[in-house]
Amino acid sequence: MKNQFKSLDRLTDNLSAKNNFSFYASFLRIFICCYLIKDVIITMKFTALFYKGSLYFDSGNSILLEVFGIPTVFIRNYFELFNGCYSVLIVLYFFGVGKNFTAFVLCLFYEVIQSFTWITLNGGDNLLKFVMLYMVFVNSYDYFSIDKQEFKRDSSKAVGNLISNLGVYSICIHLCLVYFISAIHKIHANVWFNGVATYYTLSLERFGGGKGINVWLAKNGIFVTLSTYATILIELFYPVLIWFKETKGLFIFLAIGLHISIAVLMMLYDFQLLFIVLQGLFISDTFWQSKIEVLKRNKWVQKIQVAVINKK
Repeated sequence: MKNQFKSLDRLTDNLSAKNNFSFYASFLRIFICCYLIKDVIITMKFTALFYKGSLYFDSGNSILLEVFGIPTVFIRNYFELFNGCYSVLIVLYFFGVGKNFTAFVLCLFYEVIQSFTWITLNGGDNLLKFVMLYMVFVNSYDYFSIDKQEFKRDSSKAVGNLISNLGVYSICIHLCLVYFISAIHKIHANVWFNGVATYYTLSLERFGGGKGINVWLAKNGIFVTLSTYATILIELFYPVLIWFKETKGLFIFLAIGLHISIAVLMMLYDFQLLFIVLQGLFISDTFWQSKIEVLKRNKWVQKIQVAVINKK
């Protein structure tokens, strides 16, 4: 029992010592903002369809708005103002202004936006909602931010590091659960269990079935069988083997390859890009920081820095 408590103390000390994801958490914050800005630009063309007017898909009342006692129809009537505030929050979060408070408010706004655009949501959007919730607790402001996260006392810094690291590990665990649950459902589906799921997927018209490389791959029995079972095996073993140093690199590579192939063959880009970016959380911050130092020593980067300084 004492040894278990000692192990727990060592784990807590390790998580409290420093922000173990200082660079990549900051990069993930920037990626999330770009992802959201892209959605804002795309949905601006469909305001009458999603948010207000006689043509919109009625999504009912937003549960979150009801919790705060705000009528959903009120947001619809003043959606331009709501969307403007949402866009400002994205920009503030991009530059790290307001830090975790801005992250929290942005998360609430994103939940309302999703309740309006439910018909367009995919697995990536659903995962992003939880990622943004976890990011509320993460210190993602050491890089690409106007101000770094500061603590007045060492004890506060230790608690902040602990909460931030746990927030990132929550994202990693959630990602693992997504893969595992997906694999379990595939195993219980006949087309996946029998090794022919890829054939039916590539034959669908919405994924370009009947033309291009998809039709050739769908007719290749070896590819269909291997790709079907390989997908199940990757998703099934990823949640376990991604945590071991010896197999981590292999499964990051396999996961990225899986998502790139889905993006290319099924034209599901946003969904796959989010999953690919999240793979970077499993790579140590030391690795990313070493790459930054190499980049700083690049002669072209140094010339740009000198040019910027001279301009000032």
